[in-house]
Amino acid sequence: MHVVRDFFAFIGRLGIGIILIAHGWQKMVDYGIGAVADGFAQMNIPLPQVSAWFAALVELVGGALLILGFLLPLAGILIAINMAGAVLFVHLPHGLFSPEGFELPLAIGVAALALGFNGGRWSVDHGLFGRRSAPAESEPSTT
Repeated sequence: MHVVRDFFAFIGRLGIGIILIAHGWQKMVDYGIGAVADGFAQMNIPLPQVSAWFAALVELVGGALLILGFLLPLAGILIAINMAGAVLFVHLPHGLFSPEGFELPLAIGVAALALGFNGGRWSVDHGLFGRRSAPAESEPSTT
């Protein structure tokens, strides 16, 4: 059963990581940090230049960390904070539903947080730290 759980944790990390990398790349390369900061300023996001760098780096690097399964708790928390900012400062007034609603950043934030603490064994973190953590779960007895 562990193999199935680890496979689907990896698939979740891969999917959320790809979405985040694409959005981070868009901010860093396609639009440029200056344009993102200008857009953040128009939306009244505090410290728009700092916020633009934070959002772009968390999405780009955090997405890669999720895929690799490296520093998962840190990546999950930073991504959740980033998505909470997107919900509160940009999407909340538009309601839940897309195209401008908060459903996508909410889903990405909670998925990244969950995967950050339950990323499975197919991860760099497990390879580096897994053997020193708590003992493996035992299978339930049939008696």
